Amino acid sequence: MCSKMGIDPVTLRGHGPRGRIMAADVTTPAPRSKGETTKADKILGITRPEKDGFHVFDDEADMTALAAISMPIAVQCEKLMEKRYSLFDYIVRAVVRACTSFPEWMDADGNVNVLLFEECGKKVAAISNAARKTIYKLSREIAQSPTMPEGFTPHIIICDTKTSRDRVAEIVAEGTRPAFALVIRGNTPKEDIRAGYEAISSFCLKYTFYAASTMSQQVAGRVAARLKSLLYNPVSLLLIQN
Repeated sequence: MCSKMGIDPVTLRGHGPRGRIMAADVTTPAPRSKGETTKADKILGITRPEKDGFHVFDDEADMTALAAISMPIAVQCEKLMEKRYSLFDYIVRAVVRACTSFPEWMDADGNVNVLLFEECGKKVAAISNAARKTIYKLSREIAQSPTMPEGFTPHIIICDTKTSRDRVAEIVAEGTRPAFALVIRGNTPKEDIRAGYEAISSFCLKYTFYAASTMSQQVAGRVAARLKSLLYNPVSLLLIQN
């Protein structure tokens, strides 16, 4: 796989037993230090002109592979925390990992806060230090829907298309702007497709990804490409390390 993709294996961090390099490490390499790149890096082009200070990427991902592995993982998850991961939990994990793959935009402390809007904005969940949390912890906090901590500043916003911009503006602190936003177009996966509950033959996730124009279009395109890659490689989303 490395040979086909033009990657030198010594540049990869292995997440398998004793640091063994796995397939997921090749298809979705771990984040690298600032300025470091590999031949595997891809860049997506913007699909619309800059809007409201954001680069805009309209895209879609085939979530069939994710749905296929969800059942056995969901059963184990249910034993641990009496609920099953939903596809929405995987999407949140993918967005966080993609956005932190290229840390140029991040503060020195590396803290990443995520604000989620579900059920047309009726449910709000605030996740602090999301980059340091496993999908298990993210899923628990999303399910518990913690209240917004005082002074919470979101770096990433994720919402469904029916969540109004006014609703988002109500929650986001005045004078702050998130670095990224993901709007899931169509029905929210968390409402309509839950891991292990339905037989799913195919599922296409349509979304719009926004990246702040304060970062270069090249960096924004790399983050957008990494997000799409992660959505196609669900196993890598379960890795403990980012």
